Amino acid sequence: MLKHLFLLIIGSWYLSASAQSIAWQEFGKAAFDLASEQHKPVLLDLGASWCHWCHVMDDSTYENPAVISYLSQNYICIKANQDKRPDLYAKYKDYGWPATIIFHEDGRELLKEAGYFSPADFLPLLQKTYNGYRYIEPLKKSVENKIVPGKWSAATANFVKHNFYEYLDMVDGGYDMQQHFLEYDGIEYALRHAKTDAQLKRWLPLTIHGSYLINDPVWGGVYQYSTNGDWNHPHFEKILSIQSRYIKIYTQYFIATKDSSALRQADQIIAYLNTFLYSGQQLYYNSQDADLKAGEHAGGYFALPSKERYQQGIPRIDSTSYAKENAQLADAFLYRYEATKEEKYLAKAKNILQSLQAFRQPDGGYVHDRAFTGSIALADQLYLCQAWAHHYQLTRDAASLKTANEIADYMLAHFTGKNKALFSFSNNNKYLPPDVVLSENIDAGKTLVQLSRYGHPGYKTAAENIFSYISSPAVLKTIIAEPGILTLKEMLQ
Repeated sequence: MLKHLFLLIIGSWYLSASAQSIAWQEFGKAAFDLASEQHKPVLLDLGASWCHWCHVMDDSTYENPAVISYLSQNYICIKANQDKRPDLYAKYKDYGWPATIIFHEDGRELLKEAGYFSPADFLPLLQKTYNGYRYIEPLKKSVENKIVPGKWSAATANFVKHNFYEYLDMVDGGYDMQQHFLEYDGIEYALRHAKTDAQLKRWLPLTIHGSYLINDPVWGGVYQYSTNGDWNHPHFEKILSIQSRYIKIYTQYFIATKDSSALRQADQIIAYLNTFLYSGQQLYYNSQDADLKAGEHAGGYFALPSKERYQQGIPRIDSTSYAKENAQLADAFLYRYEATKEEKYLAKAKNILQSLQAFRQPDGGYVHDRAFTGSIALADQLYLCQAWAHHYQLTRDAASLKTANEIADYMLAHFTGKNKALFSFSNNNKYLPPDVVLSENIDAGKTLVQLSRYGHPGYKTAAENIFSYISSPAVLKTIIAEPGILTLKEMLQ
């Protein structure tokens, strides 16, 4: 019965029938060429297949006759799924989904907004932006800003550390902010220092145990996050990358503390993945929707026992398998293997990594999605490299190290910018210039340091160059809490 239900719900979804009244385009040169021909701004609706408010905006705002009419007359409209487009995700991930971005026909951003807009709020926004667009001067050639490398000092370290500690929620765990979730760099730093730091020693178990409240007690799997500044108001989507992060965190916490409750949570997530997101061909699907019916809150549904959930149906599953997300899961399985040395987890990791070789392109880079080869993303290379390096660390398999080194060489050759940091993607699309994503560069630095310990000192130099960019005053003033910077510095020392 479960298999038949899956056949009904999995598959491509995001370009839904509800949005077909608008002539949606794909993000790329053709859409901007059309905008230039018609002298119209470009609207990008960037969402996700699992996103509740994306469903609501599709079914209400983009179905509103006045909105449809105004957009059709005055805009070129693009709809994209951020899961399928790592280049767009890297550029706009800080805005949340749905994200609304409006561009000039020449590619300049005119407006960036996060979240749901009702028709009554959206139409005036469109009108105001369009009226402003008509008076914008032609684009002049821009001059690249040069970031001055930073000089790390005790004062700089204290600044970064202070920012991190200031956000620790010492009552409920997690960070003192509206959304509660487990963030890997913070947990990693706490695990490294909890024995000697009283505040982190108290915060770490508070955070780990608090996070159990956003794990589905019926089917397993972890919800995306909780709102209202606590762990009691979950958003119910289950996303593969988040499942992997929590498996990795829980198993590392178990290894460090022998707290068996964390290992049980990790195993419940793995059981969920094998039941609901396993493709049957080594790789795993990307996500399960927050809504049973698109756009309708499903809190009551997720409060039901398993049998009653099945009677009502199963939330939609995005059946796409992506390189980055599966590489992260392979790495998580390797940590699970470290915890108890059960060979099945080592085998699962190796099977995923071998299957991802099908994503490799003739030039050595890996695409995010075999159905889209328009750009190569740093994140896919990075997390594949990280997982292969981890596999070598555990097995001393020479072929794994060779693959990790090849991917590292590709990353450095294709993504290194003038400031020695790594750009988030590479393509020839002038309308989407690549950015430097701080979190990716921190992870790249840590991975390169790890690889340098296996006979390649040049990778440490590359990591030092990345750190020099990260520690520049221009970058540091933009961060809120980035303990990964501290960990990378410790690894370099």
